[in-house]
This record gives sequence, structure tokens and C-alpha cells, in this order.
Amino acid sequence: MPAFRYRALSAAGQAQQGLLEAPDLDQALDRIHRMGLTPVRLEVQGTLRAGTRGIPFLQKKVTPRDLILFTRQLETMLDSGLPILSALESLHTQTTQPKLKQAIDRVRSDVEQGSTLTEALRRHPDCFPRIYVNLVFAGEEGGLLAQMLDRVATLLEYEAETDQRIRSATFYPTLIVTELGLAFLVLIKFVLPRFASLFRNFNTQLPLPTRVLIGLSDFFEHQWIPFVFFIVCAATVGVVWSRTERGRTTIDRIIVTAPIFGPIFLMTIMSRFSRVLSALLASGIPIVQALDIVRGVVGNKVVEVEIDKMRDGVVAGQGLADPLKGSPIIPPLVVKMLAVGEETGAIDKMLLRVSRYYDQDVDYAVKNLSTAIEPVLLIILGAAVLFTALAVFLPLWNLMNVFRH
Repeated sequence: MPAFRYRALSAAGQAQQGLLEAPDLDQALDRIHRMGLTPVRLEVQGTLRAGTRGIPFLQKKVTPRDLILFTRQLETMLDSGLPILSALESLHTQTTQPKLKQAIDRVRSDVEQGSTLTEALRRHPDCFPRIYVNLVFAGEEGGLLAQMLDRVATLLEYEAETDQRIRSATFYPTLIVTELGLAFLVLIKFVLPRFASLFRNFNTQLPLPTRVLIGLSDFFEHQWIPFVFFIVCAATVGVVWSRTERGRTTIDRIIVTAPIFGPIFLMTIMSRFSRVLSALLASGIPIVQALDIVRGVVGNKVVEVEIDKMRDGVVAGQGLADPLKGSPIIPPLVVKMLAVGEETGAIDKMLLRVSRYYDQDVDYAVKNLSTAIEPVLLIILGAAVLFTALAVFLPLWNLMNVFRH
């Protein structure tokens, strides 16, 4: 559909500009008039889908930093009393990230046509994640959009900082494992074939580690095409399976139960769950509706099942804490604090304390991540070096014994 860039005047004489889609020039003018504006200039920008979007996978992705900056600016403008359309128009002008700039313009156009901000954002999942959209929905439902945007930005900043710290802590181990893998490939591709031809000239039994490495070398020498094909097919099947309900649930269960990293991810999810549910309840949203909203915020299917148990328990009159007793996923601390909150009538305050507690725990766990990884890394490196040394030097030792006799 063609896109039109317009400049117009409002009834108060204020200049406005923007981008809209319409089948032709007449309908574009009609849309501008229905917006209560008087067009001053209107020009065709080409077909938006073909001309502006370009090839999706070649476009630069919207980073957390871009999203945080957009959210902070939008929250500031709305908190200052600026209408949402004017705020979006101003952000569209200021934003330099092409993909986000286009998404903001489309969001503004959708809001002009009567969509809620949540509905408009949901049409751009590549720019605004599901968790982000659900939090904005919570703000709209509670009539506290500016306050919720502030919480969203804080949450994004915290998760971006945590992610960066995890990357920093795992950079060195990842580098070591990668170099070990490359060294192993060089060994079986270039070094072992020379030794293999030498060993085969002698009528002697090779040690097991040497036979294993020579077998791997022969396999990659003659069967690398089927191997690559198998890897590509397996990766494709894995991606398709991960998008199914069962696959997503299995992956999410592994994420929160994996050694070392699992507890960190679970604590992050619990912090997000507690903080958002506390904000919703403090805003006066009914607890069942708040649980429905927070279910779409946690970003983990396994935890979503536990939230469903909470919601069903509330509907059945059991409260929040009772359905979670004995849960293998939800930590006992959360269950206990929910029970205390129900007894004292201060669930939102208890949840906020839970969130702060887990924020501190995540900080501590991330700081000690390198210490937790080092023993595992040393074991892997030691085993790999020992196996390789035995595979190379044992047959040489045997050959030296043969020559001596």
C-alpha cells in the first residue's frame, strides 16, 4: 500500500507532520480531514512495505538500549501531560534507529485511527517484545500508563545490565571452550591423518584413545557432507519443535532447572513476577485480572502453569499461596511471603519485598558466576588435554618399545 508523508495544521493552528498509508491520494486526504487537520503538503513516499522496510534480515535489530531510551522518553512526555499522539510524533522525529522509527510511526498512525497503544504495539513484535506489550497493557488497564512505563524502563535496564554481566562472566570460559574445539578440529583434520598413516604401517594394536581419534578423523574426512546435512536438518527440526507448545514448555523447564544458570534465570523471573504483580495490585486491578496480565509477563511456560494454578485457586476461594504449596518451580520463599501478605492484607508490599530480595540474589549470583564456572571448565579442559595426550603419545611409546626389541 502506498505511503504518504503529510504536513498539516490542527484546529489550533499547530503544525503537525507524519506518515500514513492509504490506497490513493484522495483517501489519504480524507483520512487527514477525519483527523481534524488541514493538509498543507502531501507527497507520496512510495510503497512502504517494499521501499521502507527493505529486506527484514538485513535490517539492524532494535536493541534493548533503543527500547529503553524510547520508553524513558515516552514516559517523561506522558508524565508531563503531553498527549500520546504528540509524544509519539516527537519520538518519531527524534529516533535514529530506522526499524524503531518506522514502528513508532505506524503505532502513531494506528492510535490515530482508534487503536489502543497496546494493540498498536502488538503489531510490531520485532520491536516490542511480548513482555513489553503486556506491561503496557497493564498500565493502560490500571490508568497508570506513565508509571508503568517507568517500571518497564527500570525492568529493561535491570535485565540489560544483568545480561551484560552474565556475558562478561561467561566470555572467558566461552573463549576457552571455542579455542579448544578449534584445536581439536585442527588435530583430527591435519595432525592425526599423518600419524594414522604412520601407525598403520606397523603391525601393532593401537590404544583405544588413538583409535577413537583416528575414527573421528576418518569420519570427518569422508562423511563431512552427510554430517553437515544432518546438523542442518537437526537444527531445522529443533527450531520447529521449539515453537510448539510442548517444545517451548520443555525448553523453559530446562532453562529454570539447568545447573549454575538455572537458579539465576528463575530468580530473575520471580523478581519480575513479584514486581509486576505488586504494581498491578497496588493500582487497584482485581487479583484474577492481575494474574492474567502477569502470566503474559513472566516469559516462561512452566511458570505460567504455576500462575494458572494461583488463578484457579483464587477463583475457587483457596487464595494465592495454597495452590503453590509443594510446587517444584516456585520457591518456598515466594509461597510464604504470599501467605503472609494474604494474612496481613498487604500482598503488594510483600511481593515488592520478594522482588527486592531476588534482585539482590541475582546480583550476588552473577558476581560469583565466574567462580562457579571455573571448576567445570577446568574439568573439561583437563579431560580433553589428557585424552588428546594419551591418543598421541601412547602409540609413540608403543612404537619406541617395538624398535627397542
